[in-house]
Amino acid sequence: MTPQLKRVRVAGFRSIRDAEAELGHVTVLIGPNGAGKSNLLGALTMARMLAFESLQLFVSRRGGATFLMHYGPRQTPVIELTLEFTADNGQHAYDARLGYGADESLLFMEERAGFRRDGQPWRWHSMGAGHRESRLKEESAKHATPRTVHWLLRRINFYHFHDTSTNSPLRTLSNVEQDQYLRSDGSNLAAFLLALRDSPDEHRIAAWKRIQGLVHRVAPFVRELQPVAVGTRGVRLDWLDDRGETFGPAHLSDGTLRAVALLAALAQPPELSPLVSCIDEPELGLHPSALKTLCGLIQSVAAHRQVIVSTQSPAVLDEVAPEDVIVAERKDGATELRRLDPEGLTSWLEEYSLSELYDKNILGGRP
Repeated sequence: MTPQLKRVRVAGFRSIRDAEAELGHVTVLIGPNGAGKSNLLGALTMARMLAFESLQLFVSRRGGATFLMHYGPRQTPVIELTLEFTADNGQHAYDARLGYGADESLLFMEERAGFRRDGQPWRWHSMGAGHRESRLKEESAKHATPRTVHWLLRRINFYHFHDTSTNSPLRTLSNVEQDQYLRSDGSNLAAFLLALRDSPDEHRIAAWKRIQGLVHRVAPFVRELQPVAVGTRGVRLDWLDDRGETFGPAHLSDGTLRAVALLAALAQPPELSPLVSCIDEPELGLHPSALKTLCGLIQSVAAHRQVIVSTQSPAVLDEVAPEDVIVAERKDGATELRRLDPEGLTSWLEEYSLSELYDKNILGGRP
């Protein structure tokens, strides 16, 4: 079986005092602004970045350690992070405790990687304390458990295509050499699509054709995407309209451009895909029919990788099973996560859809 992220526990991070979530092939987080949905995705992003020895970069980009610690370091001296994965040969885990350091940094108070076979106790490999960047890569050269956990954490990705302004990474030229995988901000979207189109690999060409078909379905006026090389190092995302006229990315609406990026992220070849794809508010700027297509794609790709979606759109709920939904609420200044109970909703679902139950506040998670 493909490895899966089965459980996440986060404590002391942003609005999350202490919460955990069991994850399936598809997980939809829904709740109002400020409930903490994005903070769970932020914790997963932190796990990925520390696996690339970029924890301090993550901390600085998020405003410093004080901003990341639940109500600051005086109230929350330690951030705790635990991720558990399942695979054919057993379960792997990553466990870290991060404390406040000088210059608004975070320091490892404890870092360890674990493994166990089903029904057996965990065997932990400790990587010490006091370091500013993860020791997973260093320990991977000598030990199997850190090596596997290191690989698993690096296969988590967070797609965030909110910036569609004139000078956004999605609209400007891509670097032709950055085409190996789709970046989390879509800054190499044009180069990535060009590489798929011109690849000798039939699976990548098939993915390119699938992306083309999906884009045309959500935006019928786009007959064809035409990524084109500009100079020796740049790639621009041109496109052909339904009358055969060629336009550049500046002529795509915000919603259409975001849809192209999301469809590319989800329909890319499995060998290029992350194990876990995190998507924040995919509904932004999308027509309801386009959102429905996107949700259908999420369900289809979940056969070979996990997708975690954070949303405020009740319409997304109608495209998933009740057991795939986690409601986020903020109580007493902290985020609470609660998975829906399908059995408890049986009688309700005979008359109402999930979106209607959410609007009626039967599910909770309303402002």
